[in-house]
Amino acid sequence: MRNAPRSSPSPRTNVKARSTRFIGREPELAALHARLTTEVLVSVLGAPGVGKTRLAHEYALRRAEAYPGGAWSCDLTNASGVDGICGALGATLDVPLTAGHSAGMLAQLADAIAARGRVLVILDNFEHLVAHAQATLPALRERAPDARFLVTSRTRTDLEGEAILELGPLPLPQGSADVADSEAVRLFVDRAGLVAHGYTLTTDEAPRTAALVRELDGLPLALELAAARMRVFSTATLLDHLRRRFDVLVRGASSGGPRHGSLRDAIDASWRALDPWEQAVFAHCAVFRGSFDLYAAERVIDLGEGAPRVADVLQSLRDRSLLAREAPREGPDDARFTLYLSIRDYAWDRLRERGAEGAAVARHAAYYEEQASLWAAKADGPEGVEARRWLLAERENLLAVHRRAFERIGPPRAEDVRTAARVALALQPALTVHGPLRLAAALHDAVLSASGAAGLDTDLRARALAARAEVHRLMGDYPRALADAEEVSALSTHTRDPDALVRARFTRTLVHLFQGRLVEAHAALERARGLIQPDDRRLQGRALTVLGVIRVFEGAQDEARDSFLKALPLHREAGDIHFEGMAEGNLCVAQIHFGRLEEAREHGERAVALHRALGNRRNLANCFSSLASIADELGRSDEAEAYWEQSIRIAGEIGDRYTLGVVLGHQGSHLFMAQRVSEARESFKRALVSLRDQHSMEVAIHAWLGSVEATAGRLDAAREAFAEAERPSWARERPTNAAVIHYLRGHLDLALAREAEASGDLAGAELSVASAKRRLAAAPLTPPRLEATRARRSLEHALLSHGRAAEDAALLVHPEGEWFRLPSGRRVDCSRRRLLGRLLVALTEQRLERPGAPMSVKDLVAKGWPNERILSGAAVARLRVALSSLRKEGLGALLVNHPKGYLLDPNTPARFAAHGA
Repeated sequence: MRNAPRSSPSPRTNVKARSTRFIGREPELAALHARLTTEVLVSVLGAPGVGKTRLAHEYALRRAEAYPGGAWSCDLTNASGVDGICGALGATLDVPLTAGHSAGMLAQLADAIAARGRVLVILDNFEHLVAHAQATLPALRERAPDARFLVTSRTRTDLEGEAILELGPLPLPQGSADVADSEAVRLFVDRAGLVAHGYTLTTDEAPRTAALVRELDGLPLALELAAARMRVFSTATLLDHLRRRFDVLVRGASSGGPRHGSLRDAIDASWRALDPWEQAVFAHCAVFRGSFDLYAAERVIDLGEGAPRVADVLQSLRDRSLLAREAPREGPDDARFTLYLSIRDYAWDRLRERGAEGAAVARHAAYYEEQASLWAAKADGPEGVEARRWLLAERENLLAVHRRAFERIGPPRAEDVRTAARVALALQPALTVHGPLRLAAALHDAVLSASGAAGLDTDLRARALAARAEVHRLMGDYPRALADAEEVSALSTHTRDPDALVRARFTRTLVHLFQGRLVEAHAALERARGLIQPDDRRLQGRALTVLGVIRVFEGAQDEARDSFLKALPLHREAGDIHFEGMAEGNLCVAQIHFGRLEEAREHGERAVALHRALGNRRNLANCFSSLASIADELGRSDEAEAYWEQSIRIAGEIGDRYTLGVVLGHQGSHLFMAQRVSEARESFKRALVSLRDQHSMEVAIHAWLGSVEATAGRLDAAREAFAEAERPSWARERPTNAAVIHYLRGHLDLALAREAEASGDLAGAELSVASAKRRLAAAPLTPPRLEATRARRSLEHALLSHGRAAEDAALLVHPEGEWFRLPSGRRVDCSRRRLLGRLLVALTEQRLERPGAPMSVKDLVAKGWPNERILSGAAVARLRVALSSLRKEGLGALLVNHPKGYLLDPNTPARFAAHGA
């Protein structure tokens, strides 16, 4: 028995401990914690190289227990504008941004952050984005009040409520006696000892070291860069070397501008210490954005004849702290290098001085265009996982290639637009899964709207349009998706690329499907299938999967399952992991509807493995929800709740409101059937807030919420919920939704019955109960669907519970009059007084057949003394004595006199015991 999802927990932080020790800054760390304890937004301000990022990371590592939701550091070095902030933050939090506008992306990010509870978000290197602070940070802060936002910047955001921590240089030695106690000296000595083994602060060394750290103004980055020179310099030589170049520092110039003062001079000193080959490689490294690997460096950096190996020079730069090395993500061969922003800008100036900028940019573009095209072609094949990983790792470099294609003065050149088009297409597999989708749309927009776009050949233009159509569909912008798909069709007579036409028609199919236009969806799919070659296993498999989805919408579960089963081997042959995971996930759902739970579990677990391999967390959340439904159907509540919890967490963390709403709806129905009514109400209400008119699932959730309110006796709220469910829309016309509403309305019938019983209207109560029963007696309203089955089952349980409650409050009579049980629960034996039993049976039959109608004296006498001929006066006397005996046994309040005879109180339920029990 499986008791919990077998999945590794998602990381709670991306902040890693550095290999070098953190020196000093204890008062600043304490002050930072104090501010973040009471404030939502804290900005750490300081000059370049003062150690803002290192302080933020050290705080996150030391105070991890204060943030159970995790700590996340978002490097905004390469971000520009609101969209850039959203894109960088989405990548950091692993939130695939699907909204088509900035406000939507901010809302999705805020929801994702809020879902993590008490979380620390570090917005690093924010100084060039201060103008966009008002448009971003208040929205995040307002929607995620439990989160804490830590900004590192050179300037204030000037937002209301911003708490400031100004970070200055490390404390310098004030005299000869306290040199060893100075934090600046301690940092320099520690770092120098890493490269010059055995280096210590001797009596002779102390004055020189003190003078050195004063010359470097106590700036941590400058100290570390200087310490790196200790491999070849002594402190005396280094001090003399720096003094000749630190005129600005001596004058105490402002550090407000980029890379001024001591930091630039420290880098300058490092530059002058390099040999010519090291200088050349260092300058060329500036062409990269984000990070880069050794293979890219060897292809892009051209040193000419007789040059040393690029790898050797990179290692030398790394040893000198001019080049940072990222920790491997997937294995020992995945090491990547990067330049700090200040150092990269310095290197870029040196590259331009050499006149090598144009050639380096061209080599960079050629390499990344070639590699990206190769990897993108593998994204849906057997190497799909590795391909998407490469595209994500090189995203900043690819975006730089795209951006540079349009930076020339004047109209873009046709060859540059072609390069940008191929890069945008190559990024598509990564951006459609990991987001942001708006970025993907913007990349295609730039290509298709450029004046040089006429230089695109028809095939490339058709591919760009088909890709943008897919992005617009994923964003929910159906009109633009159809417009792009239509333009691809218009190019069909001029293009030799059937793949673009097929993709565009798949887009049309899915748009029509989600709009409820099933006839148009079938027609578009058939046109797409007519273009697919018989031996194209990849497209044949995708067409079958799309057909299966249409069949699901139609309620044709057998046909849907057959389509998915036929598609699976084709996906596997083509190595199309993405669609294989979709087919497995859909098969899981189909088998659940048929009640084949073990088969469903197998498909679901295979889908989980495939989606996890691709990093597709949205589909992973959906699969966990399906596995939760399986566990729920098998009665494994703990396992089901563990799956639902994981599904909800993932959907919340990635800000996917649609998936979150759907999963919360499924969880709510589980809670309702477990009679956890208040929890179910909360789950349904959260689901509706999350969906916000996005999906037809809202129809069913409103109906479930109506059932909850009816069960709790809130009839006005129940009527309102069912009215929302029954608003005219295409979504309500789906057979499954109609069936769910039909069955769940039975809960309102039973609530009305309880209200009628409480007011004494037993006839009205019975009519309402009969209405609920007729809902179950009707023929099945839809082909097998778990949603409808669960709704029907909930009504069956409710009717059974209602019947038991009514039985407990009813007059219960043995069908042959041997005993009766009063509503109070007291049982009266009539086995030796058969006359009383016969009279009560007769009165009970009258009560059930004609509620409120009396039984005449003549009829009662005939029932009490069958086959006896009694004079009328004697008969009346005998009857009065017998009825008096029944009243004495507890029926006094239930036996009513009437001008035309006698009857049982119509306001008290009465029934015969089942099977004479």
